[in-house]
Amino acid sequence: MLTKARLMTSGDWPTVSVVDDDPQIRAMVAEELTDSGCFVLSLKNCLALDEVLLDGTVDLVFLDVQMPDCDGIECLRSLRARGFSMPVVIFTSLNDPERRRQARDAGADDYVLKHDLLHRLPGLLERFLPRRPENRCQ
Repeated sequence: MLTKARLMTSGDWPTVSVVDDDPQIRAMVAEELTDSGCFVLSLKNCLALDEVLLDGTVDLVFLDVQMPDCDGIECLRSLRARGFSMPVVIFTSLNDPERRRQARDAGADDYVLKHDLLHRLPGLLERFLPRRPENRCQ
């Protein structure tokens, strides 16, 4: 479990959470985010995200849709119902207009296909991270 003190080690770097059950995808996205100057919390499920959100501030969440123990869209719906307002980008392999609509209705700020994520990452960071002079994300 991450503690508030652990989250504070991110200093002035924006904190970005990547939630995906696939460790290879988490590692790949986390590496790109770290190279962009972000402090990354790599999480394997929605329960871990809940723990992190209770312990500290997350500036941006990348949330997978299909995970064995949770549905990312339902997780997002629950976050919004509890008042969490940070930007959430749903990223998935599902190019399904109905799931895209469900994500938007649940409060997703964007819906990105996994094969496009790394290409779109700089624009997503520019769009969704808070504007602070000390941000190191480009």
